[in-house]
Amino acid sequence: MSGAVINPICVSAPQSVQDIIYGNEESRLRIADLVSGAEPLPAHGKSAVLLYGVSGTGKTTLARLLPSAIEQGRWQQDLVLPEQLIECQQGHTGPQVMQLIERQLSRVSLNSSGLHYLVIDEVDNLTKSAQQSLKSAMNTRHAIFVLTTNHISQLDRGMLDRCVLVEMNAASVTQLAPIARAVAAAGHVVLNDTDLQHVVSACNGSLRNVITNTARWARRQGQ
Repeated sequence: MSGAVINPICVSAPQSVQDIIYGNEESRLRIADLVSGAEPLPAHGKSAVLLYGVSGTGKTTLARLLPSAIEQGRWQQDLVLPEQLIECQQGHTGPQVMQLIERQLSRVSLNSSGLHYLVIDEVDNLTKSAQQSLKSAMNTRHAIFVLTTNHISQLDRGMLDRCVLVEMNAASVTQLAPIARAVAAAGHVVLNDTDLQHVVSACNGSLRNVITNTARWARRQGQ
């Protein structure tokens, strides 16, 4: 096996909110309640879901899956209009973000819910004034915002108050073990319990690191 190339892309990307690895049971239950409608949204002054926690735990993936899951879970219909994805780390200024939001909300939604879905990734990259503008835009009953952040402490408190908070921090070694073992198996290596603990614990809950670090470990075993 010396010099063999191990492709770490041997783990299927999550296809539904049920495929996400949640670091704690409460987070899984909150998502389930939002999808089923047990926790209504928008309602009671809240119109957003905020997924927060360390990097690499699947926040953006979950954010992209949520709009379709909510439409299917509450109205048993597929999402007609794709969600509007706004990536704040790509240099969007506050005015640009607000333009995108206002343009989306000015249209008639063809979804069964009548709702628009706006996914705003890494919302902490917005300035305080931009966050305050976003807070005002969230005073709506015609949209659900799905926000992600690695730094919840940097967010406007009024904006947080309009969100259902879902913690997305590190999953346990036990939860991440099937992925690590699948990556190792792709390299024709068996990952024993001792090595599993060492490799996965060093990843600090990042799924990306679990995949790449396990693939690296498997390559070393064959050299």
